[in-house]
Amino acid sequence: MQYKKSVFRSLAMVTQLGLSVVTPVFLCVFIGYQADVRFGTKILVPMLILGVLAGGRCAWGLAKNTMEQERREDEKLRRERMSRSTRAGVSKPKQPSRIRKEGGQQSMGEREADERWNG
Repeated sequence: MQYKKSVFRSLAMVTQLGLSVVTPVFLCVFIGYQADVRFGTKILVPMLILGVLAGGRCAWGLAKNTMEQERREDEKLRRERMSRSTRAGVSKPKQPSRIRKEGGQQSMGEREADERWNG
């Protein structure tokens, strides 16, 4: 189950990373193009550079947050495994037998069964 969770998480991260990089670039290019058409300026190239820088910053922040979350989850799993391993050595005391009674006191049916088995 952990494997499937990891695959879907990775797929979601790649998709989110791609969108977070491409969106600022397209927005800045669109704004630069509109400014060039309406006002006759040459601002498209600086806006493109600004979009690439913004996309890179978004990707950096997303990757950093994802790695931090993964580190916290790994630490949590490690703590759970350590707590389980310390409990593995503890066992319950042996319970007295319900078949044989202590002190050799057997009922008549038990004595007959023992005699049949022991011959």
